[in-house]
Amino acid sequence: MGAKNLLSTTKGRFLTFGLLYISEGIPYGFTSTAMVAFMRTEGLSLSQIGTFVAALFLPWAFKWAWAPVIDLVKLGRFGGRKAWILFCTTMMMVTLLITATVDFVANFQLLLIMIVLNNFFCATQDVAIDSLAVSTLKEDERGRGNGFMFGGQYLGIALGGGGAVFIFGFWGFNVTLFYISGMLLLSWLFVLFFVHDPDVARQARQLKGNALLEFSKNLVSFLRILYASFLKSGAGPKLGLIFSLLPVGAMALQYAILGTIKVDYGLTATQIAQISIASTVFSALGCLIGGVLGDRFGLKKIIGIFYFLTVMPTLLLATQISTLGLQNVPLHVFYGVIVSHGLLFGMSFGVKNAVFMGMTNPAVAATQFTAFMAMSNLAISFANFWQGNVAEQFNYATVLYLDALLVIFPLLVIPFLRNREDMIEASLT
Repeated sequence: MGAKNLLSTTKGRFLTFGLLYISEGIPYGFTSTAMVAFMRTEGLSLSQIGTFVAALFLPWAFKWAWAPVIDLVKLGRFGGRKAWILFCTTMMMVTLLITATVDFVANFQLLLIMIVLNNFFCATQDVAIDSLAVSTLKEDERGRGNGFMFGGQYLGIALGGGGAVFIFGFWGFNVTLFYISGMLLLSWLFVLFFVHDPDVARQARQLKGNALLEFSKNLVSFLRILYASFLKSGAGPKLGLIFSLLPVGAMALQYAILGTIKVDYGLTATQIAQISIASTVFSALGCLIGGVLGDRFGLKKIIGIFYFLTVMPTLLLATQISTLGLQNVPLHVFYGVIVSHGLLFGMSFGVKNAVFMGMTNPAVAATQFTAFMAMSNLAISFANFWQGNVAEQFNYATVLYLDALLVIFPLLVIPFLRNREDMIEASLT
């Protein structure tokens, strides 16, 4: 195709990865925010909704298991990682449209299966995008590149979550599905015409010999380097795996519990859309601010500060619910808690991911970084599961108090975090 490859310039790379992460955030925002509001409106229990969101995160928690396929199966004839991204985006649209036909009150188990399948393709798309980013972003572009990426992801969450709820309030569920699918189609067309994997030409030159032999050699080399990257690169990667399994500060006000709280508080669909969009926009802003502060003052210091600060709005809402009852919490306090938590959580989230990059070996960056991200998503999945069940058995205040208390565990680990040690200098051919 004659279209320009945006990955050939610095601004083009920032634009490309920002837009690609928006496309990742759209289905995630729809399933984790909009669908939660829809299900609560239809009368599903808090434990069911907690299970739903926990299931949503399972593919993200275990994507490390198939991430090496992206590194090893190049699909050079079809465009390399571009082909993976296009295929996964297509399947995301297909599975979302099938999910729209499911009566999630009568067929809750089928809904869980479809949402896991949808997020399997979404998580696989994420692996391909991360692999492309690792190999194309220059060393002096990675900080800003990550800011665009995770800021874009939050913007996508706003479009797919609050934006979908807003459209649902005016035109209903079918129009909402058309809106989500339409945005994913625009992303698909953007990748088709403007993104080209720069490694495809190099891979074609390398595979002029015996393709099976080349694949076998790459597989052996890949496994050796991956093993050394986790276990022979100092304490950093090992501590990173432990840290990735711990909460990202107090995070109940970022996931399923927040969605059900909005409904039970009595917000209209339009109000839910407004506060969801505001919160995610502030989270996107927080990612950018946190990255800048982390580079200037030190990552560990900034992580510790903002992890601790996420406790403040969480405890404020917990005490308000305990003393006044959820529906009697003043509206300005309710909105202020959600937006301020979104900003602080964004600051925490962006800086945390920068730490994992320092622990990652560039030779197997996509797979190793995916492992850290996958463990983080497993922690989110578990958090949504226990929070939904505790809210069902007790109340929202108990969930928020426990959520704030658990922050002590990552705070104890943060001082010991460190980059990997350059004990191996190998690369895949």
